Amino acid sequence: MDWTQTPRRSSAMRREQNLALVSAVISGAVIAAGLLLLLLARVNPETASSIRTMATDVAAPAWGVVRAPIDGMTRLVAGIGDYFGAVSRAQALETQLDLANARLRQSRVQARELVQLKRLMAVREPKRQVIVTTRIAAAASGSVVRTAMLAVGSAAGVSRDMPVIGADGLVGRTQDVGQLSSLVLLITDPLSRVPVIIERTGQAGLAAGSNQPTLVLIDRVGPDLPLRVGDRIVTSGDGGVYPPGVPVGVVIEVRNDGPVIRPAQPPLGAGFVTVETAWLQMPAAAATGPLFDAPVPVEARTRGAPKPRLRSAEPGADPATEPTAAAALIVPVP
Repeated sequence: MDWTQTPRRSSAMRREQNLALVSAVISGAVIAAGLLLLLLARVNPETASSIRTMATDVAAPAWGVVRAPIDGMTRLVAGIGDYFGAVSRAQALETQLDLANARLRQSRVQARELVQLKRLMAVREPKRQVIVTTRIAAAASGSVVRTAMLAVGSAAGVSRDMPVIGADGLVGRTQDVGQLSSLVLLITDPLSRVPVIIERTGQAGLAAGSNQPTLVLIDRVGPDLPLRVGDRIVTSGDGGVYPPGVPVGVVIEVRNDGPVIRPAQPPLGAGFVTVETAWLQMPAAAATGPLFDAPVPVEARTRGAPKPRLRSAEPGADPATEPTAAAALIVPVP
């Protein structure tokens, strides 16, 4: 009989038993140490904190040594992935660069053509004129109105219905102007209506305030194209108050009752703003001619309405006896 395998099996079993015993002892020691630390933390928190700090100081270097190979392998795998993915990313970037260069060249050509056409057609456009640059002194967001206060007024040349523009976009327009202060109606106020245009589609509309931090796009006209999240909204210049091209906001939600717009320039924290003249100022009253007052239609000649009169060239003439303009045009028929 072969008795050579018995000692080997018994030695393997003995090693397994020893390992199991050591594992049980270590596990019991860890559990006992945890319970002891828990009890110590309840009885004396300061001592427990000191022990935890010492244990952390001892375990940190050992953990760093253990983690070093793992971190090195992770960085190696990431480096290999980046290396193989660099070619595809470089090709994508080159494609985007070519498209951007093509659009830039096209934009430059169109800009030159536009300048030439304006020069040939003798186009005269209003110029934006800054009245004053100041800082928003205060902003109120009540339940009814949303306004801001500027520390400049009519003494600095500010008047009613002037656009107020921040560094990132439109803020509002002046409403009540005093000698040294001005009240600004913010674009988020329910009474605010800003004529705007969607850059991508060319649609025109009104950005209406909703007494919330956002705006609502209403009364859209133009091509029947759906809007997208991210479409930029700028002023159109209609109405004569706001200059065209000023950023108003970005579409953040498309709804049936009107797309929601996030303002490009929040009034709170806007910092410095500029007050400009109205884009298209109302013309002054037409000057009267040297001979006639402003004409009044016959249908408007009611009681108390002024009648046009022919001014006498002789000084001291009696206006009551001067013939009217209509009488002066009557030619007697022989």
